[in-house]
Amino acid sequence: MGCRLIVGALPALLFTYLIWPSEPATADQTGLRQGAAKRMAARIDAIVDKELRAAGLKPAGLADEATYARRTYLGVAGRIPNAIEMRAYKRKSSTDKSYDLVDELLASKGYESHQFNWWADLLRTRTRLAQRTSGEPYMHWLKQSIADNKAYDTMVRELLTASGPVHARDNGATGYFMRDRNMQEDNMSNTIRVFLGSRVECAQCHNHPFDKWTQKQYFEMVAFTGGIQYQKSPRGDPRMQRLVQEARKRWGRNGQRAVFRILQPTFIGIYGNGTGASQLPQDYQYDDHKPHDLLEASPLFDPPVFVDVHIPDRARQSSRNNNNRRRNRAPRLPEVDSRKLFADWMTSPRNDAFARTIANRVWKKLMGRAIVEPEDDFKDDSTHSSKELLDHLTALVVELDYDLREFQRILLYTKMWRREAISPSTGEAEVADLRGPALRRMSAEQAWDSLLTLVVPNLDGRLLPPLNPRTEAIYSRFDKLLDASDEEIMAETADFVLRYTDRAAFQKRQREKRQEQQAKRRQAQKQMQKLYRDYRLAERRKNTKRMDEIKAELEERGLPIPGENRGRRAGRAVRDLQRASDLPSPAPNGHLLRELGQSPRELIQEGHSDPTVPQILALLNAFLEQRVLTNRSAEVMRDIQEARGNKGKIDAAFLGVLGRKPTSEERRMWERDIAKGGERATQDLVWTLVNTHEFLFIQ
Repeated sequence: MGCRLIVGALPALLFTYLIWPSEPATADQTGLRQGAAKRMAARIDAIVDKELRAAGLKPAGLADEATYARRTYLGVAGRIPNAIEMRAYKRKSSTDKSYDLVDELLASKGYESHQFNWWADLLRTRTRLAQRTSGEPYMHWLKQSIADNKAYDTMVRELLTASGPVHARDNGATGYFMRDRNMQEDNMSNTIRVFLGSRVECAQCHNHPFDKWTQKQYFEMVAFTGGIQYQKSPRGDPRMQRLVQEARKRWGRNGQRAVFRILQPTFIGIYGNGTGASQLPQDYQYDDHKPHDLLEASPLFDPPVFVDVHIPDRARQSSRNNNNRRRNRAPRLPEVDSRKLFADWMTSPRNDAFARTIANRVWKKLMGRAIVEPEDDFKDDSTHSSKELLDHLTALVVELDYDLREFQRILLYTKMWRREAISPSTGEAEVADLRGPALRRMSAEQAWDSLLTLVVPNLDGRLLPPLNPRTEAIYSRFDKLLDASDEEIMAETADFVLRYTDRAAFQKRQREKRQEQQAKRRQAQKQMQKLYRDYRLAERRKNTKRMDEIKAELEERGLPIPGENRGRRAGRAVRDLQRASDLPSPAPNGHLLRELGQSPRELIQEGHSDPTVPQILALLNAFLEQRVLTNRSAEVMRDIQEARGNKGKIDAAFLGVLGRKPTSEERRMWERDIAKGGERATQDLVWTLVNTHEFLFIQ
């Protein structure tokens, strides 16, 4: 991993980073990495302590072992630990076991799942971006980027420069612009808010009333993405023209419509590398320009960017004269690669706002409150608790080459992370938040995934890979359309023509297709069952050669291997219980995730963690009763059943739900109730624990 040197960067950062391993860590390297991260974390703690002393405040005490482990699981893996994981952590005697836990979780699939949920809120990923436009490739790109630990600046650069068909294999970054299809100004507002921490959307319609940005400056920023098209014109495609002519000959206009509909997925995407020009709106009212004037690209703040844009006088005059021209639909101008220049400017180490914004966001993600609040509304007069701390974190992000996993490792190594949680209170100085992490409710995704932990054994082992079957189906369909012969397209066109000419016949044909597919699935299921029977027979006979042959055939068909990653008793009852990252984005209306406050993904970070009546009813009357309390195979209920005596059952319930043992008073109270009420009282215990603030809050 390369090292970017910054003028004025801290010598300690430079020294520790030079010894940071770039290859997969061995045991010795892990110790070396821990040593470097500890020194970096100690520097952060020193700055925090300095701020607290200046304010006459003392840091909170260190959290107990159970609270720390539970907080770390929630902060890194996005869920509570199960009883097995908590017992394993408590049994460890190493003095570095808290650091080892951080390292273990940062390398886990649970980390990738939790990171996806966080980024999905920021980038507003959706399973469906628009009509006939899937968001699955966009989600695949994001998940794969997280799994690959792609550098943050690389991720942003790929988003801002992505082009080509949105459904093409491994081209999902195009989903970022497709998310705001035909809303170029809105996309720029979202880009500046997410990556630069400023809200400039007011300047889209007039000079910003609460900040320094003008409407002219806003449209100079929009100019960087000028000329973007969201669908390639099929008129210049010889194949399309040939198929259209053939379809019109056979079926008239209905044939033409059908061909366009079938091949549209191959044309939808992002095209144009940027003209560096934008057009002022019709209602522009300031003296420096006239409505419909063309502007050249220019950044809001330093560092400066030179964009070699040449706008002919004829184009300028034409733009002014056409009063019916839609906003930002400037005359066709030559492309100057302004999108790449924009990406270079955005991710430049000289652009302090870029690194500062992500440092502030990640601090809030872990600690519960940003150093500057709101984290996406920086202003020149923004007040915050520690300029020195934020400057240091900003330098650290750049020094680590925007490796956000390593940045989080350092934050998780701090004493700040291990301190007791602080309840927010009004009227308190903002610096008081540096006494410890903020006490807050779980996010919707953390709450859902934690509830699943009570039900499903080896929950993270059931996570889908970044390229899941839904996404592969999108890619396969795209590839099939590109490779299809004219005859195959015409055969499919014939079916579509029925939709326009004979609806009943079209529906009959669709039913026949579904029946054919069902027959194929039944045949495949029979073959799968036979393979599993043969595998069990070979296993009984200890025929390892035959077992390996069957395993290879199962892998080739994409089927699970018997006994691998299937979890204890993970049967039909839990097949529909998937972590939030594997569900549609967002989950359907009415799903418990939505009731818990999951964002509908229309606006940036639109989710909430506020309690609501529908949320409580859905949790109490449906999920807990059906999935946990009356489900003997649920992980927490199975542990309780296998525990010895009433004392053991109480301990198992507290450990599985809250990650700790009960106090003496809690144990005495529940021993009396369970002695009287038996199994029903045990269910009442679990019901009560799940509905406590201790379960729903990150402490």
